Amino acid sequence: MAMTQKRRRKPIFMLIAFLIGLSFLVSAYVSARKQADEAKFLPPRRNTSEIQYTIGKNVTLEAVIGDLAYYDFIQDKEAFRHALEFTFDATAGDANSLRIGSNTIDREATYTISQSMSAWEISRILLNEGTHQDCDHGCPDSNFMPQLLPGGDLAPTIAEKYAWVETYEDCVKAIGADGGQLSSEQYFQHTGIRTCVSPDQRQFTQGKEGSTEFVGG
Repeated sequence: MAMTQKRRRKPIFMLIAFLIGLSFLVSAYVSARKQADEAKFLPPRRNTSEIQYTIGKNVTLEAVIGDLAYYDFIQDKEAFRHALEFTFDATAGDANSLRIGSNTIDREATYTISQSMSAWEISRILLNEGTHQDCDHGCPDSNFMPQLLPGGDLAPTIAEKYAWVETYEDCVKAIGADGGQLSSEQYFQHTGIRTCVSPDQRQFTQGKEGSTEFVGG
């Protein structure tokens, strides 16, 4: 009789152990999923500089979200869309504002954001802290100031980009899309001097070492 009871209890104990183990696995899975979902709202980077982000007159919400994802301000587009929809919006917006749920983002406005802000922080700024920009005569050439490279790193400044220019001959090579200029042939005939102004506004004289700061005139 006692042996029969022990045999009956064994499957029950095994079932209980199985259910406890299953409960633990489910709990661990749910916790991992929750952490993964929360991570989508975290800042992509740490200790980054503030950037001025301008939203133009005809920019769409999809373009804004795409910009922020492409330049590494947000980790997940759908998570950011969720943050935009459920962050408190204290402003009413206007007829030209972008709309997401009952919230609005002003177009023709500049916002101060960084890649070390969470999706919730950036959402709060876009919904509430825009500085108006009149784009009737054109908004800035770049959405971001200072400019960013694809992927989100800061673009080199004009001085950094042309730090290699050290001589008149270098200066001549550097003239291009970023600017720069040579003195005229008439000036050379009059003075016997050839000068070159580099894109970062340094003036070089042929046959002389070093440069001086160019003062336009």
